[in-house]
Amino acid sequence: MEPEEAVRQLEYAIDASLDEIGQRAAAGYRPTFERVADRADGAAVYALAGALSDEVDDGCCPTPAEANATAERVLDGWAYTDGGA
Repeated sequence: MEPEEAVRQLEYAIDASLDEIGQRAAAGYRPTFERVADRADGAAVYALAGALSDEVDDGCCPTPAEANATAERVLDGWAYTDGGA
């Protein structure tokens, strides 16, 4: 999954689950997704998007700092690559 697709997925989840505008809220996650894509691969981006979507489904909108913490947990379980392939 590409970072742009992950942001879009969160936009839709936020729009459907919370009283916030998904486009505005999800835009703050783009740098996190890009960092994950640089350090791992599309599967790691997908895993992060899923984890953040689960939080949104539970009624929470993670802050960018919380998204970064979740990203670190995802990356801890991922082997670093040369940027994904």
